[in-house]
Amino acid sequence: MGRWLARTTGGRGLKKASLFAGLGLAAALSGCATSIEQQADARHAEPSRDHGNAVDRDLPATPLQTVDTLSGMQTRSNEIVIQAVSQLGTPYRWGGVSAEKGFDCSGLTKHAYEEASLEIPRTSTEQYRATHRIDRQELRPGDLVFFRLNGRQVDHVGIYVGGDRFIHAPSRGKTVSFASLDNAFWSRKYVGAGRLPEANELQLAVR
Repeated sequence: MGRWLARTTGGRGLKKASLFAGLGLAAALSGCATSIEQQADARHAEPSRDHGNAVDRDLPATPLQTVDTLSGMQTRSNEIVIQAVSQLGTPYRWGGVSAEKGFDCSGLTKHAYEEASLEIPRTSTEQYRATHRIDRQELRPGDLVFFRLNGRQVDHVGIYVGGDRFIHAPSRGKTVSFASLDNAFWSRKYVGAGRLPEANELQLAVR
């Protein structure tokens, strides 16, 4: 556990470690939405109170189960969660794919997966198509959860972390944060979950 915590306290530092304990535009179609029109609508729409950060702060403070540091190995899905947690507090940026400039929803998921040596497409719609469907009761940390916020296609994605919670880059003016699948807003917008089979593969916990 100590070695894992040392990883989460680098870079953005103690602020993120305490949060955890308490618990550029790539292409014209990049970002959370599935078309230029949908992206424009999403950027200008005011988010409801239900999926604001105020709700996230009310989530139960259950520590996330981590990796087997005796063997020095972990699943890639654990690395995905570690990478997502390390970005808590990073500002939302439409089309963003980096901690320095910010993330949109699918930019965050792509970043976390790439840090775990897993390739997924850029947009939430493509990520939905590229992953295997799983039932909600079978969700594991590191799986992707998908939503429809505007229109008929998937246009939002987050990373499941356990306890019906997920990490995501919500919307303009907000930061990477926790949310709950039990929240009325997210429950209503929920489409399904996806998993890459490779996420169960083992890798060294410290590279």
